[in-house]
Amino acid sequence: MKVLVLGATGYIGTAVVERLAERGHEVAAFVRPAADGTRRVPAAADERYGDLADASALEAAITADVDAIVHAGQLTGDQDTDLATIGVLARAASAEQPRKVVYVSGVWVLGETDGADEESPARPIPLVAYRDKVERLVLDGGGSVVRPGVVHGRGAGITALLRDQAAQRGTGVYVTAGGAVPTWTFVHVDDLADLIVTAVEKGGAAVYHGVSEEGVPVTAVAEAAARSAGVKEAAEPWPLDEAAQVLGEGFAQALALSQRVSAARTRQALDWHPSRPGIVADLTEGSYV
Repeated sequence: MKVLVLGATGYIGTAVVERLAERGHEVAAFVRPAADGTRRVPAAADERYGDLADASALEAAITADVDAIVHAGQLTGDQDTDLATIGVLARAASAEQPRKVVYVSGVWVLGETDGADEESPARPIPLVAYRDKVERLVLDGGGSVVRPGVVHGRGAGITALLRDQAAQRGTGVYVTAGGAVPTWTFVHVDDLADLIVTAVEKGGAAVYHGVSEEGVPVTAVAEAAARSAGVKEAAEPWPLDEAAQVLGEGFAQALALSQRVSAARTRQALDWHPSRPGIVADLTEGSYV
């Protein structure tokens, strides 16, 4: 298949492009043009230029040779703009010449939960306030939605932020609004790329959860981040109001969120078997060392 990848230069998109190529698919990358005119995604067969805020540019990039589309990019934060962009994808999925569409969302759309699965209702937190509407557009058009947990691996992502905070503070920290210690869901970026490509190949109009670890106490993650940074191996609470001053209120609230999310239905439906290191091992022995 020829697959148009949105967000091809991003954290998740880079891994998806690699995996698509490894599985014999041809990749067209939808990216902003580089200032110096060089190619931005060497692994792609071709590049198509535009901005995710420009629905008409995206529509023009979906040419007759495109068989599937993966949206692994960030939303702009403007609801009308993002719904217009996703509307282009929904029309592509339900057109006379239908394309397979996979939208990469995230488990934060589920809100605080202690056991959600793929059929649980969305209760998005403020940072992803209208993400459920985006998902619904994709699903109603016949596309697939993949919801990753907190993505780690390749030394990047939120995990790198936690390691950096530990290095700066001399100890591991976790954001909390008080009360019980939160738990987070996780997935390695390469396991996630496997899932997204599998969804392209054989997924349906359904929600899939990209979760390899369903509920890890953030204290364990903070301690591992401290060990990785070579500082005091402890987990100290970082009050939400203080974290908000550094990270912004919406992001700080997201980091204080407690979730336990299942991917059992996804594993069965797509025969997905994540195999990369878990978050603690990745921090202490893997890509963050």
